[in-house]
Amino acid sequence: MYISIHGISAPTHFPDLLKLPRERLELFQLGWRASDESEVGSRPCMETTQPWQVFAWVAVRYGEIYTYINSLKLTRRGMSVAIRTTTRSWSQRWNKNEAISLVADYLRRGEWAPLLTMWLGDGKVEREKVLHGNYKIVIVAKEPWRLGNSISTKEALIASGKEAFRRLRESAGVYGELLDLLRAHKWISIKLATEDGFRAAYKLKAEKRSIDVLRGEYGHNSSETSTVSHTERSRKGAVMVAGVAMYLHLVSNRGGSLFAKRYTRDPREALTIAEKLETAGLRPNVVRSSPKYMVYIATADLFKLAEKDETIRRTIALYLTEKAKNGTPRQREVARKLLQRHPLFLSS
Repeated sequence: MYISIHGISAPTHFPDLLKLPRERLELFQLGWRASDESEVGSRPCMETTQPWQVFAWVAVRYGEIYTYINSLKLTRRGMSVAIRTTTRSWSQRWNKNEAISLVADYLRRGEWAPLLTMWLGDGKVEREKVLHGNYKIVIVAKEPWRLGNSISTKEALIASGKEAFRRLRESAGVYGELLDLLRAHKWISIKLATEDGFRAAYKLKAEKRSIDVLRGEYGHNSSETSTVSHTERSRKGAVMVAGVAMYLHLVSNRGGSLFAKRYTRDPREALTIAEKLETAGLRPNVVRSSPKYMVYIATADLFKLAEKDETIRRTIALYLTEKAKNGTPRQREVARKLLQRHPLFLSS
């Protein structure tokens, strides 16, 4: 589902960040054309819901550009904004089939740069397989046979093995510095396959947050979280924490707790949310709550936020007051204890 958006657009000039020779730049342009790039009136165009792709693409199509917001898309993962950008400084040189064939030709001659940007557009990301040592470069395409080894009606296996990912990374050159800054998730998969230190740090961070990506084993990391029910999402408990929309949840464990939580089906999104909360000085937790992931902050952090933020304090007060009046017997008991224990909510 989507909602069309009109009237949000702007022309601008994007600088030549990469400072690459024209011949090298065209190799990257070719890969984008073979994947996500289209054309409007003979001008190259990119439409995407991923902001990092906008910058990664326009870096090789720099100059005069025109960008507008196309629509708001609604998916099971949430909302995303469709962004369309057209360059006015370049003319389209290749049709789609020609570009795909040229990428395959360059690869046969040992040039991986076009494949890199094709991967950034249409590459299939299987991060869990990479972490298990299963290295495969797979491109999703309408006619995969044009690229070589078709493994399904819409997928082509281009290369396999750690060496293939290494060559893909080396082909980036200075472009890789930009992809690092953009934190492009497809580029991260390449780094996980080729950089042992980065891979180890990633695993450590994932394990720290209770998402055991390496072993594929998931579980709660405390007795408190096992009592959390994700069927209850009171609108009165909606609260913004460090720019993240979360929901209050009263936990009826022995002492009584109050969490702010957020659910997502995507483990990468869960990690991104947790990073935002960490940046704000909080201590988020991530646990598997099949088939979703729950990101939550516990009572101590939540109440510290309430001391500083009047809006959060008032939301908590209203939520606890409502539960103290209309909740289950156990909820009423826990809510009253929390209100008595923390007088700042009584005055909100």
